[in-house]
Amino acid sequence: MSTDNHKPDSVPTFGIEGGYHDYIGVPVLSDIEFEIRGGEVHGLLGENGSGKSTLIKILTGAVHPRRGTLRLDRESVQLRTPKDAQRLGVGVVYQDYHLFPELDVAQNVYGVNAPPPRRRWTRTADRDAVELKVEGLLEDLGIDIPSSRLVHTLGPAERKFVEIAAAMLLRPNFLILDEPTASLEPAAARHVLDLLGRLRSQGVGIVFVSHRLDEVVDICDRVTILRDGAIEARTAIDGTVADELAELITGGMAQFASTGERVRQTDAGTAVRVSGLRVRPGRPPVDFEVQRGEIFGLTGLLGAGAATIVRMLGGAERLTGQIEVSGGKGSIHDPRDARKMGIGFIPEDRTATGLIAEQSVALNISLASLESISRRGVLDRDQIDARAEHYREKLSIKLDSIDHNVGTLSGGNQQKVMLAKWLASGVDVLAIEEPTHGIDIGAKTQVHGMLRDYVDGGGTVILASTDAGEVIDICDRIGVMRHGELTSVVSTDELTRAGAAALSSHDSEQLLENLIKSGSQGGARVQPTNGV
Repeated sequence: MSTDNHKPDSVPTFGIEGGYHDYIGVPVLSDIEFEIRGGEVHGLLGENGSGKSTLIKILTGAVHPRRGTLRLDRESVQLRTPKDAQRLGVGVVYQDYHLFPELDVAQNVYGVNAPPPRRRWTRTADRDAVELKVEGLLEDLGIDIPSSRLVHTLGPAERKFVEIAAAMLLRPNFLILDEPTASLEPAAARHVLDLLGRLRSQGVGIVFVSHRLDEVVDICDRVTILRDGAIEARTAIDGTVADELAELITGGMAQFASTGERVRQTDAGTAVRVSGLRVRPGRPPVDFEVQRGEIFGLTGLLGAGAATIVRMLGGAERLTGQIEVSGGKGSIHDPRDARKMGIGFIPEDRTATGLIAEQSVALNISLASLESISRRGVLDRDQIDARAEHYREKLSIKLDSIDHNVGTLSGGNQQKVMLAKWLASGVDVLAIEEPTHGIDIGAKTQVHGMLRDYVDGGGTVILASTDAGEVIDICDRIGVMRHGELTSVVSTDELTRAGAAALSSHDSEQLLENLIKSGSQGGARVQPTNGV
């Protein structure tokens, strides 16, 4: 791999040499050399558990390395607390939002990062001075959001802008961003990447952590890839493509990847029939059928209705309309109703609503089927453990013990536990919301392989995803949602990735019209629904 040359010494630099850290004697970082340079975007990549989070904590003063030297402009420095990092010009934006929804933008930008200006005589916060300074900061960053807007009225990308503005309040030379676009749909993510480009042009050195490799290729100047706590590769992005990065991140391991085109069961019968479902008042009813042995994806912009439909199928929201599962009619008001219909639900927020984070992996795997391993109300611990060990091996769940709390696992392994939970229950249908949100490329490949195995065994999957690459990679057909309406159902047999991305853009209706008229864009077969 190519490595770019050092820039002139006048460019600000910050990093670590010979970094080593362990937890209770278990090494998590070994011999790490990592440097951020002003005016560039440096990608930090690796699977979950590769050491990225620990390295970020060291660079921001939250963790003290066992060994290694932190250097600012080639001079040794010490970070005892995150405040030390702030004073030295290091800012950070974490993946999860750290905002106060009921406060306005100006109040959130100041937050805990800096004390607000105060009035001379009363020493109370000077609201006018706060707004003036924040508005100037937003203008400098090219962020067009009024400082008086309440945060809960902002969209996902705007909220991420506010967090970046808060980190930039102290004018840091270096900014570390941990998965800043993970929860954003493509158009919103594009706005965030554009902002990072503006910060780079202003001389800020940026660390960009992401599992979205197309974004890494788009925005980064160079990348460092970690694997098992060590540096696997360093490379300039010039000419590098996402597939090459994926190969380096996973080490070429794709034991769960598809080895060829999957043979689809075209005559296996209807598994799920939905009719008269209304995502929101005043919108046309949604009707669709899904075959047994099929992966059916619903996609569109955030709020278009794809996630709402999947949540209704899983009982997280009351289903408005009619549903048949394997010919049996019923109604779904809650997850218990969905379970009775043979539907298992995997939400996007795994630890909040899908798993019990404080309970063991073993118990979580049996949560949906406790009645099958209990006698007279007493759980059979041996059966619980045996089942957990079975799925631990079958799904390659990485953990030291099935007795560990599931909340200690990585996102990818938590998703595997969710799958094990429903596989153990014997459900016929899985309704999944954002199946690979927040997990690394290797775990994503494994989860996709598990879902393919599930449908090849006669199961059915209905998923909602804003990731265009995901729906084209794994789904047999895609239902395109727009403003609460199912506008079309598209076969993915010949649909190109570019076409899939366009389907979830604001121009999706025009693209679909072109597809229907000419059969172009890769020869996709489009089946109009609901009058389209």
